[in-house]
Amino acid sequence: MASNNILFAFLFIIIFCQFDLIAQDLSWEEYRQQREEQLSQFQAVQDSALFASEAEYEAFVFQHEMEYQQFRDEMERQWGDFKERTKKNWVEYKKGGKVRWDVDFEQGKGTVEVLADEEANDESLKKEIEEAVLALISSRGSETEMPDEEADEQENVLPEPVLTDQIDIPEDLDTQEYAKELSDNIEIKDVRGEDGKVRKVAVLNLELVPDHLRTRAEKFREEVQTYSKQYELDPTLVLAIIHTESFFNPMAKSHANALGLMQIVPRTAGRDVYRILNGKDAIPSADFLFQPDQNVLFGATYLDILMNRYLRGVDDKTVHEYLVICAYNTGAGNVARAYINSTNFNSARDEINGMSPQENYDHLMANLPWDETKDYLKKVTERRAQYQQWLSGGEESSEE
Repeated sequence: MASNNILFAFLFIIIFCQFDLIAQDLSWEEYRQQREEQLSQFQAVQDSALFASEAEYEAFVFQHEMEYQQFRDEMERQWGDFKERTKKNWVEYKKGGKVRWDVDFEQGKGTVEVLADEEANDESLKKEIEEAVLALISSRGSETEMPDEEADEQENVLPEPVLTDQIDIPEDLDTQEYAKELSDNIEIKDVRGEDGKVRKVAVLNLELVPDHLRTRAEKFREEVQTYSKQYELDPTLVLAIIHTESFFNPMAKSHANALGLMQIVPRTAGRDVYRILNGKDAIPSADFLFQPDQNVLFGATYLDILMNRYLRGVDDKTVHEYLVICAYNTGAGNVARAYINSTNFNSARDEINGMSPQENYDHLMANLPWDETKDYLKKVTERRAQYQQWLSGGEESSEE
């Protein structure tokens, strides 16, 4: 079986390399059409949620990366720049790449842009912006920021629209009227694509509601409390981690391909958790990990793995949580390195248990290998207090 998987991946790479040479002179739409026609036999590699082997996952990643680079090049050719998803930004291109959304879940701001030929008139651009706003408000997210005709019609990554209750639509307006009103505020500018051609771009800036982060957190409160109870985790820990990882952006994606609310990397944490939950090996897909209930389940399970497998034997609960927070960001081995010249956590345990919670916190802040992890520990620890007040019925904002 293993040799068959390797052969499969090898043949997949050869065919794609050959196809890429053909595709270099094609437009984005021509490239997609030919790829789908010539390589349809490989589409069965990915089932609806899981990759059954490393070879299948690597083949899919290879295909996706080739397609993504082709798409990126085409967008830069037309727009002159390219926007991609991040942990805090939900970006999607629509209408074959002529429409672009970018919502910043940290700042609570968004932009809707429409690209058109230089001779396009203002009225037609306003109409296209209006349609783009309506599509954004109703969108339940797509697996990738790349446009897909089927996805444009059937977006079903999330059970409800990504921006539900986060756009302040006046009570006296319906959604259509609101979008039309917004379209009066567009800015029209010229951009030069990398192909040298000048095009028009209509830009509309949006503001989310002032308590947008709290609004999103409320949507996932049930999942957080359910899985926190299942693993005997403090829900404030899970909420503060989600806040720090993604600002409660369910469509979050990092440069390291960490996905969703709790930023699960499919081939590492995702695979480990799937084994624990199902007793067999598989790698979850992006579509699977973008689903909030699955993502929070996987994140909570991974926290439990860190606590009770990789970092077990810590006497003080507060210290244990400090270590788990750090390990969620950088791995258990790097946590051990903060105490000893080794990644063997067992060898560091006595030193850890010999210090108070404050001494451990100070030690971690001084000795963790990466500044990013120090900042992560500080943010998660501070944000827990906000969620403690929220869960106990307080009204303190979590917009930080």
